[in-house]
Amino acid sequence: MSRRKKQEKSFCEIPLKEKIKKNTIIRFKKSKWSSIKSIPYKNTSGNWFSIERFPLVSSESIKFEVRYFEISPGGASSLEYHQHAHVVICLKGKGKVRLGKRFYILNYLDILYIAPNNVHQLLNPFNEPFGFLCIVDSERDRPIEIENDP
Repeated sequence: MSRRKKQEKSFCEIPLKEKIKKNTIIRFKKSKWSSIKSIPYKNTSGNWFSIERFPLVSSESIKFEVRYFEISPGGASSLEYHQHAHVVICLKGKGKVRLGKRFYILNYLDILYIAPNNVHQLLNPFNEPFGFLCIVDSERDRPIEIENDP
């Protein structure tokens, strides 16, 4: 198994600079959240493609962030592992998740818990966009990308 550490910071592990204001409702209209703009998934190249990130909720008063990701047909997140856990909730379409060497299908409203240090990747081999919420600690370690399949 070939693993490498990425020294560059990526958007995926950096806590958001723009924090949500108190008593805020983020409305979902016409297939998107109002006032939420897409930001790059990561700021370096890697083994991911066709994926967007939408930061939804982050605040000094909470210890977690809620982000929305959308993977286009044929796209994928990075193959990686890290010390922090996170929760994924499928909201749009369906997707495929790799946990170690096994693959599973995620359907609408399925919830996935990714335990610390588990090799994982989210993929979309389907014809519709795959959208999901990702809930993660606001302070977390940097993911370690895997160059070759374990």
